[in-house]
Amino acid sequence: MKNMYYRTVFKRTNTIKELFLSFFLAFFSWPRLLLEVFIRKNFGERYFSFSGAVMLLIILAFLPLFFIDALGRRHGGSTLMPFIGMFLTWYVYLAGFWYMSVLRRNEIRRLPSVFDFARFSKSTGTIHPRFLSYTFRGNHFTIRGIETRLEPGFFFLIGSLLWALQQPLGALLTVCSVFYALSYRAAYYQGDQFIMDKIDEMICNEELTKSLVEGRDSSETRGFNFYGRRPVDPDSRQRIADLVMQKEEMVEAF
Repeated sequence: MKNMYYRTVFKRTNTIKELFLSFFLAFFSWPRLLLEVFIRKNFGERYFSFSGAVMLLIILAFLPLFFIDALGRRHGGSTLMPFIGMFLTWYVYLAGFWYMSVLRRNEIRRLPSVFDFARFSKSTGTIHPRFLSYTFRGNHFTIRGIETRLEPGFFFLIGSLLWALQQPLGALLTVCSVFYALSYRAAYYQGDQFIMDKIDEMICNEELTKSLVEGRDSSETRGFNFYGRRPVDPDSRQRIADLVMQKEEMVEAF
């Protein structure tokens, strides 16, 4: 049932907030990509972007070159050894990122076709078994906890250690891990809001007659209250209640 009263009166929309969340999720998918290729597999065809991985690889490969002059001034003109000492782990990471990206692309090619309804094309992949089996104080993490805490926390720890050793890779991993956690938190926030909207609409459907037709207090209708003047005639109230409740149009898939 589609409740037009609920969607008109209660369902508030914040356009700026929704645009910000959409931008947030789209932009921070890039830092997430730099991490999750190492810990997840079997991504959805429309989720994993190999071209995006190549673009990130090129940008990150050239980024350290901008620091050569600064290293030369710091070390009295010598740049080769300081550069290697600082960015060797960076390029080792990029080599691993390239290898894992190719591996993930090949996995997608071997997966069942999304056009046969065999797979969700925007799947975020399968979580590594180590994260699923990890326990804290005898309890396993939920999927939500793994995605918002455990996975980003793993990279945050590695990044912090490398950062303490003055490796630029540490800063990259630390920042990406924060974005990783925030992006999943934003996705779960959107999902929570969607579920609450559906629950509230169901309650509105079930309690509308009590509130509108019978005039009951919100304490008797699970907190739902009808805002607006009610017709005096009970039959007219019932007709309005029936009009407010509209059946969703169903479309058959062949």
